[in-house]
Amino acid sequence: MSPLLMLALGLACYREEPVDSDWAALDGQAVIGIANLDDDDENEVMDWEDLQVAGDDDLASLSLPALLEGQSLSLTLTGDAERSRVWLDDELLLDASTLQATLSGPDSGRELRVEFSDFRVLAGLELSLGHEDEDGPLAQAALSLESAPLILNHHLQQGEYEMAMEYTGFGGNSAFIRGFEDGLGDAFDGWKVASYGYDVWIQDEIEFATQTAPGLHMDLVLDSIRSQNGQYLDALPPKLAEPGVAVIGYGQGRSSSQDYFGNLEVSPPVTVDGVHYPYGRAYWGRNGTLAPHEDLRTMLESQQVQRPFELDVSWLCVGHVDEFITFLPDPDSDKGFVMWVTDTALGWDLISEMAPETELPRYGPTHGFDTIGQMVEDDELLLVNQDLQAEYIEPNIEIMKQELGLDDADIVRIPALFEANRLCGGYSLSLIPGTANMTVYPSGDTVKAFIPDPFLRTDDDDLSSDPMITIIEDLLPSGVEAHWLDDWSTYHAAWGEVHCGSNTRRTPGGSWWEDARHLMGD
Repeated sequence: MSPLLMLALGLACYREEPVDSDWAALDGQAVIGIANLDDDDENEVMDWEDLQVAGDDDLASLSLPALLEGQSLSLTLTGDAERSRVWLDDELLLDASTLQATLSGPDSGRELRVEFSDFRVLAGLELSLGHEDEDGPLAQAALSLESAPLILNHHLQQGEYEMAMEYTGFGGNSAFIRGFEDGLGDAFDGWKVASYGYDVWIQDEIEFATQTAPGLHMDLVLDSIRSQNGQYLDALPPKLAEPGVAVIGYGQGRSSSQDYFGNLEVSPPVTVDGVHYPYGRAYWGRNGTLAPHEDLRTMLESQQVQRPFELDVSWLCVGHVDEFITFLPDPDSDKGFVMWVTDTALGWDLISEMAPETELPRYGPTHGFDTIGQMVEDDELLLVNQDLQAEYIEPNIEIMKQELGLDDADIVRIPALFEANRLCGGYSLSLIPGTANMTVYPSGDTVKAFIPDPFLRTDDDDLSSDPMITIIEDLLPSGVEAHWLDDWSTYHAAWGEVHCGSNTRRTPGGSWWEDARHLMGD
């Protein structure tokens, strides 16, 4: 067992009666735990639903000293008893149906174990020590019982492993997979896409999160509602469950693209108007009435430590925030990171400065542009990109600046171009593979950035001839190592990029019970 908090209750085993000052010091202390959502005994029943805790290591512990002859201890569960309970050793003592119990001495001391069914549960435990033959308590104490919030991961956290769907057949993503394998070795895991309906969009299906308490840690896999009933990638999340890893979901019914988790991201730690967010802030995109499912939004808002906000993705065909914004660690930045955002003016400047006769073998079949000159001569393409920058991207930048306390020095603008896609009702898709849609993987002192290859060149194999690659590598912060991945056929041509097709489990950091209390209005 990894005990959460070993509290000596001040019951003096070798005195006639306890000293009141011992109880005064105890009164008001907190027992902090995590929601018991995994399946430690692997019997296919969530541990909270499984009324046994022998061998379960996800409960908070509270050590009771021995009761003396004739002493009794009354315990009362208060607050949210529906989602919390107390065990005495391995026997259920207190829950919603049994709010009070009494222990009698003498004994050699026992262990209370506190269990929670959900995140951000607030309950209490009242203790009253007395003599069996006397009126009135000898001493009293009230403890708070609290479960951890769910905390989504951000890009500054160390990577533990990377995963993507592996499709090695004709027209598959072998080069994409090989890029991850070369960069990460054993830290990369490929899942056979043929077993999951050839669904490659693993970023959209799941989101990794964590819950922690002193001495306790559980990884969480949020399963989106984009695919359901075991179809396509919906069959994968249950296979990620194991002791210490729980799979959870929020919402039911028909999904929109805004329910996909490429549309749910987290900033690095920020300070906004004097308020510090040590775990960053969550954000998602809205397209009119379409946004992540209300159940998911409500849950994330209730966690309090990553107070969410919204961006406007109504201009995008797919409509995900990861299509145009990302964050990179930057040791030279005052904030320790920079925000990368697409800038279509820079994209137009880039192609305007290239030789018009430059042939683009990748762009002809997919986008209808055989040369750079054909792009530059397309007046409608220019107007589309000017309008997107002015009417949507710049307002979204302003939202990020306001909600995250950023200024211009914290923002890196990167060249990008979009096109209005007639197959998507005229909404926008990346024309040049969206380099903001990258996977960021800190590993020790190095940050590995897996970036979509723009192929803005004639020779596929000659990366040095690609002006987009040169610009991006010059902009990368120190310590960031670029890995250019060929995601063209499987991802870019299918309206996504590298980040959409990969997912990262990260190491949690910090102690929310110490550094995020100011964000919790309890």
